[in-house]
Amino acid sequence: MPARIVVREQSRDEDFGILRKEVQFPSSLPIKTPTRCVKNPSSRILPESYINEVIKKVFPRTIESIWDGTDRPAKSVKSRFLPDKLNFAIFDLVLDKIPDREKLRSLTSYWYAASQSVLFLPTVASSLLKDGKRLSEKKVNNYVDMMRYIIETTEAIGNNKAFIGTIPLLPSKYSSSIVRLYLDKSFNAFAIDAGTKDFFYHEPEFRSILAQINEKIPLSQVFIYACNLGIPQFEKYKARADDFLSLFAYVDAFGGTFKTRGGPGFSVGKPRVKRFLRSELCYEHLYGEKDRMNDFNQNEQVMETNLVRPLIGSEKMQKYLGSKKAVDPSALKRLDSIAKEVKAI
Repeated sequence: MPARIVVREQSRDEDFGILRKEVQFPSSLPIKTPTRCVKNPSSRILPESYINEVIKKVFPRTIESIWDGTDRPAKSVKSRFLPDKLNFAIFDLVLDKIPDREKLRSLTSYWYAASQSVLFLPTVASSLLKDGKRLSEKKVNNYVDMMRYIIETTEAIGNNKAFIGTIPLLPSKYSSSIVRLYLDKSFNAFAIDAGTKDFFYHEPEFRSILAQINEKIPLSQVFIYACNLGIPQFEKYKARADDFLSLFAYVDAFGGTFKTRGGPGFSVGKPRVKRFLRSELCYEHLYGEKDRMNDFNQNEQVMETNLVRPLIGSEKMQKYLGSKKAVDPSALKRLDSIAKEVKAI
C-alpha cells in the first residue's frame, strides 16, 4: 500500500494563488511551503526548510547497463542525498523511445531502490511525446501506458513509499489523460515539468492542469511541485524571475532546471549566467562561474521564500509584489487570472 502524503493548509492570500501549507512526507520532517528546492548545492550550510533534488540522467546506454548489471545507479544517487532533508531522486529519461517491458521493469526496480521515501515518477525528453516538432496523441498514450506500468509494477512489489505524479506542461488535449491516471490512482502530489517553457506564456496549459486536479482534490489538500521553469529571453540586461512567480500560481515548491533549453545562443559562445535579485524579483545577465552563481541563486531564492511564507494570510501579497520592480502589471494580471479561474477549494 503506497504511503500517503498529508497536506494541511495553514493560510492563504485572497487575491493570488498562494497558499501556506505544512506537508508531511513519509519518514521526513514536515516541509513548510511555499519553498524553493535545491540541486547540487556546493555548500551544505543552506537556509532551513528545503528539498534536495538529486537528478539522474538516464540515456539508452544507462538502460542497457542497468539491464546487464554493469551500472548500479541506486548507490550513486543515494550518495548525493543530504542528511535530515527530503531528497527527491529524479530520473530524467533522455530517450527517444520507450524501453521494452523487461528493461522498463529493471529500471523501475532501480528507481525504487534509489528513492528515499518519495517516488518521483520519471521526467522525459520532449522527443518521447512528439513526431518531429508536433505532439503525437499516440506517443502521449504510450507515455501514459508507460507511467501506468511503472506505477502498477511498483505497487505489485509491496510499495510503502509515496508517489509524485509527473505531468509535462502540455495542452489539455494531451495532459488530461496523464492527470486522470494519477487521480485514478489517488495521488495527491504532482510535479509539473515545464520543459524550460515559461509558464506565463503557457498559462492555458498550466491553468488546465491545476483546474483538473482541483476538480477531484482541492488544491489546499495537494502538493504541487514545478521544475524546469523557463524565464523570458535576455533581450535586456534584466529579466523577470517567472520561475519564482510560479509560487503565486498555486505551486508549493519549485526546483531547478536540469533540461537543456534550445534555440540560438544557448549552445555556443560564453555560457549565460544569471543572478537572482531579491529586491526586484528578476535575474540580471552576467558572465561568470555558473556553478557558483547557481548556488548563490538557490540560497537567495530559499531565503526569499522564507520571507514570503509568514506573510501569507497576514499581509496582502499585492503589497509584497507591488514592491518588486520587475513584477509589472502584465505579470500581476496573469497571476490574478490564474487565481480567479482556478479558485482553490
